[in-house]
Amino acid sequence: MKTKLLCAICMAAMIFGACTKHGQLLEIYDVDGSHATARLTIDGKELFKTQVYIGKNGIGKTREGDGKTPTGTLHIKSAFGVLPNPGTTLPYINITPSTFACDEDCEYYNLIIDTAQVHHPCMGEDMYNLVPNYNYGLTTDYNEECDHQLGSNIFLHCKGPKDYTGGCIAFDEERMIEILTNCDASLVVTVRE
Repeated sequence: MKTKLLCAICMAAMIFGACTKHGQLLEIYDVDGSHATARLTIDGKELFKTQVYIGKNGIGKTREGDGKTPTGTLHIKSAFGVLPNPGTTLPYINITPSTFACDEDCEYYNLIIDTAQVHHPCMGEDMYNLVPNYNYGLTTDYNEECDHQLGSNIFLHCKGPKDYTGGCIAFDEERMIEILTNCDASLVVTVRE
């Protein structure tokens, strides 16, 4: 009986260890207007702490165009960039002149699309011409239901010329590369006050 119990405990520990082995957490906190602090920890070890830009109107996103970054937990879906893949293991979308982040109320809402392939005259974000912002980035699972009222295209990306975003989280380019090369799809992003 003790042996079976010990085996069950060991098995649970192995499963739990496998699930937490690559614990990756990116915390966004200490919000001050459109600025915040970001801390990346991997397996409990801090990789970096840095200042980031968030939505022009802070946090608490509730609708499309409100200029706010969503609060709560976000998960990563894929990586993208105008520049070549810096070494991420995530699926990588190469941004070309026909790549747009669609924010129109249509079947492509909240998706990165290649307008040359889907033949949609998208008036969303012209990602190729938003540099250095989209030199590198990550897509998130915000509003996976694609409800047009809730907002779209919440990314992690590089900082641009403005000290705020439309709702995304913007990092210095070298920090964005660190995230891309050290993290995978298990990365969890949390946004709080």
